[in-house]
Amino acid sequence: MRENPLPLNLYIVLALSVFILGLFVYLLLPFILVIFWGGVLAYFFYPLYQRINQILRGKRGLSALLTITIFIFFVLVPFSFLGILFYIQVGNLLETINFTTLQNLFESLHNLKEKLFFSKFYYYLKPYLDTLLNQLPQSFSKIAETLLQSLSSFVFGSFGFLIKVAFTVFTLYYFLVDGERIVFALKELIPGEEETKDKIFQKISLILKGVLYGNVLTALIQGILSLIIYFLLDLPQYVFFAFLTMLASFIPFMGTALIWLPLSIYLFIIGSYLKGLILIISCALTVAQVDNLIKPFLIGGKTKIHNLLMFFAVLGGITRFGLTGLFLGPLILGLTLSILEIYKTKWLTHSEDTNNS
Repeated sequence: MRENPLPLNLYIVLALSVFILGLFVYLLLPFILVIFWGGVLAYFFYPLYQRINQILRGKRGLSALLTITIFIFFVLVPFSFLGILFYIQVGNLLETINFTTLQNLFESLHNLKEKLFFSKFYYYLKPYLDTLLNQLPQSFSKIAETLLQSLSSFVFGSFGFLIKVAFTVFTLYYFLVDGERIVFALKELIPGEEETKDKIFQKISLILKGVLYGNVLTALIQGILSLIIYFLLDLPQYVFFAFLTMLASFIPFMGTALIWLPLSIYLFIIGSYLKGLILIISCALTVAQVDNLIKPFLIGGKTKIHNLLMFFAVLGGITRFGLTGLFLGPLILGLTLSILEIYKTKWLTHSEDTNNS
């Protein structure tokens, strides 16, 4: 008997399909970050786009242009200005902090032994302070070298960065205009009943909302609040420390206090007691309360990502992808949890129903 050639033809078609898809992904590789940022921004601004589209009675192109205009003037321009200040302040920090500055700081710490309140702490910390003073110059030189390399990369890559920003805005426009069509096309690729697919996409939306709104947007709010406080108190390198505060918000337990509390202690050490007290009180009443007050409002209490998972997602994202990983890490976590939810909802539940029947 002659064998049916259909399976062989099927394998050939599958192999060609995988090869062509691989080529397509290869073509998109240089623009992966552009597409990623376009998708993230579209997710953030889509509610605003929908509101504007309702007011303009379905004029999607004009609604997308107005949304992008709001994004440029109220997000892109201010954050670009803060980014420039950040790099300037890091450069100033490298110029002002040297071995002599560190010695002056430790001399201020030694002077604390004369104050009754700090005397016990001083004699307890003295062995550690001596060790730290011996090791700090070498460690500081390595940190300075790394930061200077980052600054050089930023300066020489500014033109390419501007091109990527332009492509991202261009991508954002089409994601806003065709967002519903894209979601519908993705939904069509998933086998199953419409009701099941709707539940899956609703769960994915809740998880991404918990990651992007509940964690990333909360961190941005804490960074902005700390920036305002540091600026009003006239702290040096306030943008740099606000950025560190934003990063620290992802760390479990202490969170943002890992930055503003040592800053307060530093102000006490140099004799700025009033500033140190104001910094502690203002940060404790505003920055530290964002997790308790604003985060539940943003995510609606429906989906909460475990702090440990979020911490390693952010840390791994920054390690692998640099600054972009601050957002890419949590997004990958959200997509991973979404895939697990699809597996749990569709296949495990279906398997249990089959076994019961």
